[in-house]
Amino acid sequence: MADDTVDEVAPSFIPESPTLGRILTSVGIWALIVDVINILYGAYAAGQKVVWAGFLTYGYLADNTHVNHEGIVVSSGDMVFTIIALACIGLGFIILQSTEENGFMGWLQSFLTIDRWTPFFDTSNGINKMIGSWMTLIGLIFYFGWSGMNMTWVDPGVYAVTIPLIGFGLMLPHLDSDSEDA
Repeated sequence: MADDTVDEVAPSFIPESPTLGRILTSVGIWALIVDVINILYGAYAAGQKVVWAGFLTYGYLADNTHVNHEGIVVSSGDMVFTIIALACIGLGFIILQSTEENGFMGWLQSFLTIDRWTPFFDTSNGINKMIGSWMTLIGLIFYFGWSGMNMTWVDPGVYAVTIPLIGFGLMLPHLDSDSEDA
């Protein structure tokens, strides 16, 4: 009697996109940092704490977008925002484990390799890669520098400068690519 078993492929609900894994992990880490700062010091402005439900829905789910920071108090909104941040990190971790060489730790270690920092000074891979690398770095330095000096981590004006710098910085190197799936 022949073996009539068929290998079934289990459906995967986890996307196999390393880019999505990197984005989710990065956004999750950023959200967790901002949430901790909001709990400890207030992230809206100096001495003011973000009310996440009001801030993210423009006042639809809560009347206020911020309140006075009165010590370390963890609100239900802080807990929900923390859960969202941890979910992003967790899903990003799972995706990176299955798509990156050496998984999540390989992705973290890639920030310490010479290949990560060479494009800042080498145009052999294209001028767009060099300009994009600098734009991304300048965007990150601007966000963390401005926000740290002024203790305003959710300032829309800062985002208006930071997001285009980082976004164009990340996309610009792909203009040099000849492949369609870059």
